[in-house]
Amino acid sequence: MNRLPLALVALALASCAACTSNDHPSASDTQADSADATVTPDTASPDTASDDTPLDDSSMPDLADASISEIQDDADISTSETTGDISVSETNDTDTDAVSCLVDSKPGERIPVGDSCNFCVCQSDGSTVCTKRTCQNHEPACEYDGVTHPFAATFPATDGCNTCVCAASGLACTRRCAGLPEEGAILVESLDTPCGEDPTFTARSVLDEIPTTDISGPFAYNRNGPLYPESRADTTGRIRVVYEGGFIACRIPSADQPAFDIEVTVEWMTADGAFDEGMHTYLRKNGFGFVDAWLLVASWPHGGLHGAYDSTCLDPSGYSFSAQIDRDGTVSSGTFKTCETDIGLQVGTLTTTVPPVPTAD
Repeated sequence: MNRLPLALVALALASCAACTSNDHPSASDTQADSADATVTPDTASPDTASDDTPLDDSSMPDLADASISEIQDDADISTSETTGDISVSETNDTDTDAVSCLVDSKPGERIPVGDSCNFCVCQSDGSTVCTKRTCQNHEPACEYDGVTHPFAATFPATDGCNTCVCAASGLACTRRCAGLPEEGAILVESLDTPCGEDPTFTARSVLDEIPTTDISGPFAYNRNGPLYPESRADTTGRIRVVYEGGFIACRIPSADQPAFDIEVTVEWMTADGAFDEGMHTYLRKNGFGFVDAWLLVASWPHGGLHGAYDSTCLDPSGYSFSAQIDRDGTVSSGTFKTCETDIGLQVGTLTTTVPPVPTAD
């Protein structure tokens, strides 16, 4: 069994524990200052498999390097309240009057639907085949001025000038006008705005420098666990991370500890059909520490999976997923389950290595 970084395992299990209750942890509980990482997104990348059937190993693509050519230059800051769960029922675009997906996409390309969990695959005839996941929001909510806001919801600040968002580590607000408390995260409005004193530490650099946002590799089930071991045969897994212009939060708990949290959509799929998940979550990249890496964490309650996986344990209460991508291209990810209400157990791991992003001379 492959070993994951301890900080990554701890953060994933904490996330899994948080998903077992409707009472979300406080903002301070979610900051996870011990983890030096965050995964970053990419635009849709090629995939020839249909989303309505389990992937087979032959359809898993080679590792693809990240690209943000379609990422907007400025973060899309909206003052509208986001919704909670969204149900997508359509599976095929059969409207003969619809514009062919080949106008803007290539055959096999996965196109975000825009609901933070579903994608449509562009077919060679110009039609699309779409996933039909029910999008769920499991990140902690935020309270502001007596109103509770779900994760990633943006809303006006009480000063009538600034905009706030419910980010991964709590409330984050713009700094357009003076008057808001200086503590808390900053809602950044441009990919090129630095976080902290280093002018090169920007959201654009975080997205550009990640070794990959489309990861494929062997997924090994933990069949030797002391409690509720897995029985499935090892398979192939795929992780895709997509940035669609969501919020960018700059956290500076102290001058020498800047970090970005970037709203993303993540797909986590296995070729055996056990996992077929679309996750509305965040990517974290610290601008400090000994580990130069990107980190992703997400969680689901029991019964919230779209794949066929069954925890087969007593009193199952939730699942979590984590991934760490080191600058040298090493990828470590794990999937976890919580049994007997509060016992965190590893389901399996995906580890691989991708070519590192070349550094500028």
